[in-house]
Amino acid sequence: MKQELTSLDLYYLVQEFQDLIGARIDKIYEQEEDKNEFLFIFHKSGVGKLMLRFNLPGLAYLTDYKQIFPDTPPGFCVFLRKHLASARIKEIRQKSFERILEIVFTTREGIKILICELFSKGNMLLLEEDYKIRGLLKSQNWQARTIRGGIKYEYPPAQLDTLSASEEQLKNIITKSKKDSIVKTLAIDLGLGGLYAEELCKRAKINKEKKKLDDNELKKLFKELKGLFDEKIKANNFEGELVPFSLTAGAGKQYDSFNKALDDVITDKVVKEAEAKFVKEKQTKEDKVSLIIKKQEERFKALEKSAKDNQRKGELIYEHYTELKELLDNINSDRKKMKWEVLKKKYKKNKLIKDINEKKGLITLEL
Repeated sequence: MKQELTSLDLYYLVQEFQDLIGARIDKIYEQEEDKNEFLFIFHKSGVGKLMLRFNLPGLAYLTDYKQIFPDTPPGFCVFLRKHLASARIKEIRQKSFERILEIVFTTREGIKILICELFSKGNMLLLEEDYKIRGLLKSQNWQARTIRGGIKYEYPPAQLDTLSASEEQLKNIITKSKKDSIVKTLAIDLGLGGLYAEELCKRAKINKEKKKLDDNELKKLFKELKGLFDEKIKANNFEGELVPFSLTAGAGKQYDSFNKALDDVITDKVVKEAEAKFVKEKQTKEDKVSLIIKKQEERFKALEKSAKDNQRKGELIYEHYTELKELLDNINSDRKKMKWEVLKKKYKKNKLIKDINEKKGLITLEL
């Protein structure tokens, strides 16, 4: 199952995300802290409800499924609800060819920008119009930048913008690359990822293991690279790979949109996990309730037995009241005149006396 989006995936998703422009935030949900799962529910006039799911660090897509969320939302979710209440989407964009999604909102407080970083450990930040960080999911320290509240947001160090790269720039990158194959250069230096780097080599009819390319090969590669950004979205699931268009190797199950493909496969897993969690929690709850009931039943039986025993003891005492009173009166009288050892010896053969404990001053009777 797809775990993260590539820059090219995000490029095509953002095209479909344009349907969200003009939509108003209705609700924001977040799973328990450290789950990094968010669901933004929007309402758009003439369209109805639209839902955008974030599963950090690597996924963002439109969904038709709303799973169960905690009744008490985590702190960052509360923060987003406060500052994005009834906000409308003004613009949705991808930062250059990075795995960074930006959603620009118009709010009661002015323009706000939601940044979603879909790489490394992932992050989500709410910025002011001047890019000052108003709030964020988690602070992070990188070698080249620091992300924390109250400071201006900085993008990761600039890489080649593959989307707008010229033929000369592409040639320069490939010529200077120290990678041991062209496919690795395309995957890493151009940010295509392994799948699309291999697809590009196939389209350009270039051996992916080659390191050096001649001018003719570079021209073919550049032409096919630009073609990757001009595909008509015809998403499919080919041998477990979710892609926004058909690959050279073939096509699998077809979808109306790339979001539909992601939702069909990824959300199916989310649903199954949610159902499994529900069943487990339900079973755990039932087990706890059963244990409580069992303990209560045992306690009730013990109390019932104790009540019967005490009732019988009371009845016996009442039946032998005169005899017991006379015995205890005699013992009290003798105790004033003799020591415990003598007292115990005198009453040793009395069938009513089970034990005399001089240390505690207790006399145990048996009826």
